[in-house]
Amino acid sequence: MEGAYGATESVKSEKNWVVYLVSCADHSLYCGITNDVDKRIEQHNRGSGAKYTRSRRPVELLATSACISKSDALKLEHQIKKSPADRKLSFLKRAKDNINMKSTKTLHEISNELYSVVKNLQNLTASVGNIVAAIENMNGEKLSQPKAKRTKRGPIRKKVVMKNGVVEMIKRVPSTKIVYDLLKKSDRGMDIPAIMKATGYDQRKVYNVTYRLKKEGKVKPAERGVYKAL
Repeated sequence: MEGAYGATESVKSEKNWVVYLVSCADHSLYCGITNDVDKRIEQHNRGSGAKYTRSRRPVELLATSACISKSDALKLEHQIKKSPADRKLSFLKRAKDNINMKSTKTLHEISNELYSVVKNLQNLTASVGNIVAAIENMNGEKLSQPKAKRTKRGPIRKKVVMKNGVVEMIKRVPSTKIVYDLLKKSDRGMDIPAIMKATGYDQRKVYNVTYRLKKEGKVKPAERGVYKAL
């Protein structure tokens, strides 16, 4: 028995809904939709979620779809409900891959356009450089060049431990520390897509990391889907 979350809410056109699949304590599966996975899993485990999961706690998140509209999420949820129990997880993952493939095609088209723009900018830069060189030759002096901006580094994932000037070990930085350090640097907090972009983690991992940080009392939701470090 499975049910949809938020059936009485108004339909939203934004693509911020996901279909999720959880494993219950009795090893049965529950499928639903939400626009806040972290909050929804907490509701299930508190017993304030769906009627089906109240007597089958705790639940564990298995997978989510990519972000889609609510109407598409309801359609996908209905398809998963009709599929056999041993195929629900693979069906959801396959659907996510198909959505990502469509997004990749769009990104590929954008990449081609950006490549063309970059090429034009490079040609323009070369032309400007030739003009500057010609002016310098005429005036016999160099024109001041703007300083190149430093590229922003991504989060540090490994830590080198030194002892007496010798590398003793290389430790892997936990994902919770990486996300927590990012949130500490942001006064306004960060949402799930921003954390995914900054860390390279997938959606499921970000949900699980933020859930652990909330349990440890290190972060709190500033608003729906946005987290701040405490």
